[in-house]
Amino acid sequence: MAREGSGHAQFITGTDSMQPKVMQSLRFALQPAADNISVDWTVPEGVTVDMLSPPINALFQGQRALIYAQIKGQSSGETEGAVTVKYKLKDQPVTNQLQFTLKPTEDTGLTIHRLAARTVIRSLELQERAGRAAGVENIRNRIVELSVQAGVSSVHTAFIAVNKDSKQTVKGPLLQRRVPLKLGAFGRGGGMNAEGRSSAQCKKKRKLHSSSDRDCSVMVDSAAASHRAEPESRTDPLLQLVSLQKAAGFWELNAALTEVFGKTEDEVTNQKPAQVDGSVWATVLAHLVIRV
Repeated sequence: MAREGSGHAQFITGTDSMQPKVMQSLRFALQPAADNISVDWTVPEGVTVDMLSPPINALFQGQRALIYAQIKGQSSGETEGAVTVKYKLKDQPVTNQLQFTLKPTEDTGLTIHRLAARTVIRSLELQERAGRAAGVENIRNRIVELSVQAGVSSVHTAFIAVNKDSKQTVKGPLLQRRVPLKLGAFGRGGGMNAEGRSSAQCKKKRKLHSSSDRDCSVMVDSAAASHRAEPESRTDPLLQLVSLQKAAGFWELNAALTEVFGKTEDEVTNQKPAQVDGSVWATVLAHLVIRV
């Protein structure tokens, strides 16, 4: 629904807090977004460009978009091309152009090709789920073809592990390894990183690339230890401001609110016009802070 409506989606699961999610969406809504996005290609005669990525309707501040395209054909003359991206920001037209060569001087590998194939496969999978029975078989065959060619997994393909030394298939039943976690002792064998997660080091035991031959890393989200971390509402002024908003939509003029402004209650109250109610004055100041 968010994609079709040029909006933004948020998912709240488990013990996730709703406030950070709401604040992120609020920041997107308050900042101008780039819309009316178009991509134009300028290539020599004999060369065509097929867009692999779905069209982008809008791009919010802080977001990024990757656009994949496949260049086909060969030109006997020119070796240069250009791609032009046009969009509107605050109702003002913006144009960016990038020049590129059709004959790169070095081999960059297949990483970009596989990422592009993954994008096409995911798009086809969506079409398959939403398509009619008449065209589903053709879409499924196309997914399998792309998956095998690019070496990218899909819902209809699977890949096996191969020993890099012997070039033999790794055979045997799948093994599940349980890694004990001590959530109450973050100081042992790991530590809290900058993102508030506990990590256990991953050590490779042998050269075989299979799940049974590795001690895998374990990343533990800090949600289970949220009682140890300082609440985000105390560190994020904007989040604290939202938490002080009443259900009816207004703010009360009190010490907790003025602390968010970096002022004392007397300083804010003395600036209030005599004929204005305290809650009205507090609400106006709160909206000004949000927009800043």
